[in-house]
Amino acid sequence: MLELSQDTGVTLPGGAGTVRFGMTPDQVLSLLAAGAITRRRPCMTLTREQYPELRHAHDAWLSGLLHEPDWAFEAEFDGVTLGFRGGGPGAADRLARLDVTSTAPTPATTVAWDDIDLFGYPAGEIADALPGAKLLPDDPAAGAGRTATDLIVEPAGLRLSLLTPVSAGQRIVLLGPDARSWQACCEGAWACAKEGDALTGIMR
Repeated sequence: MLELSQDTGVTLPGGAGTVRFGMTPDQVLSLLAAGAITRRRPCMTLTREQYPELRHAHDAWLSGLLHEPDWAFEAEFDGVTLGFRGGGPGAADRLARLDVTSTAPTPATTVAWDDIDLFGYPAGEIADALPGAKLLPDDPAAGAGRTATDLIVEPAGLRLSLLTPVSAGQRIVLLGPDARSWQACCEGAWACAKEGDALTGIMR
């Protein structure tokens, strides 16, 4: 089980320890089994230094397109992938965000928040169980006859993107305290208020 917590970060399965917000990349790596670690750089990504303006780097960070060399690793568990992101200006070397993506329709690894299996129920039921949750309009363009439903819990820094029918590719994002370092750009927690464009310098 991966247990998410706004106060700490994520408790790993099998008593491996807790990955805490504010840790450095080396500290995170020291808790992960060597065989579970994968390293990659997605195609068509830029580092924050390669963007001409901070707002574009901010949008890339929010959308998962920012390449952060020190954080370019993930941990593979049974049915889910756990990703890590540094913070914004002045906090790039500290863990500020966790990304969990399902790699199977029904992951064998439970991803829990206050004993709620976040990949185990429809979006509406998850929203009812999480105080302050807000459901966003469904996106029927998720592909392959699927509908994506996004759910944001602002007080918890939590965002879910769940698919109907259930399939691999569902996502959970949890923001830690150092995510606020992006306020050097703007106050936007889930979208850049300065209309940054992650594709600047890539496709435009």
